[in-house]
Amino acid sequence: MIAEYLITLPDGTTDGPYTEEDLLDMVDADEIAAGTICQDTATGRRCRVLDLFKVIPPPPVEAVPEPAPAPPPPTRWVPAPLPPEEPAGPVLLPLRTLYTGHPSYWMYWRSLLAALLLMAGGWYAGRWENGGWWLAGGWLCGGLWLALTLLRRSSVEYRLTTRRVEVQRGFFLKSSSEIRIPDIRAITVRKTGFPGLLGVGDLSFSSSAEGEADILFQQTPGAHRLKNRVRRLQDREA
Repeated sequence: MIAEYLITLPDGTTDGPYTEEDLLDMVDADEIAAGTICQDTATGRRCRVLDLFKVIPPPPVEAVPEPAPAPPPPTRWVPAPLPPEEPAGPVLLPLRTLYTGHPSYWMYWRSLLAALLLMAGGWYAGRWENGGWWLAGGWLCGGLWLALTLLRRSSVEYRLTTRRVEVQRGFFLKSSSEIRIPDIRAITVRKTGFPGLLGVGDLSFSSSAEGEADILFQQTPGAHRLKNRVRRLQDREA
């Protein structure tokens, strides 16, 4: 069984699971430091990434006496060579979900702000004489608005597996779109404003180099990190 590890990022969040080979690739690509803390998902053991890899020095070279020349082999019958074998097809990675997420809360900041203002307005109006109705109405409207915003966010799910990227929308009537990893020709990351400084951005996948996006992950946290994971999957299948 291949060991898998969760890594702790500098902002305190965790990411993974990754295999030892994934961690070594990420260290080589300067995506994480060699001193990043990782945790074995099976045993819970925590250690640094560099502790997973040991440098084995080459064995000492010993002087070996040259063997005496061997006598020529006797002539024997050699069968005709076999026809060349056809090249095997590409080996597919085992199906595994690498990422599941929703749009960032920054995408709904206006709705969240409106809900908080309704609740704050009801609280302020409730301080007046006979303001209980205002208090109840403000909190009820603000709470409903907040609940609808959270339901709207949870109805959109982004998913990355070892085979494809997929976006799924809806609760009762679900619709989904997907694109296979080998079919991706262009990946675009667009980050703007203050959320962009926090790593939140739009991540689009296209099956043509200059065509429209087939799959769009709107306001996704860690957009560049997710793009690099897709590129590594493409390099493995190349």
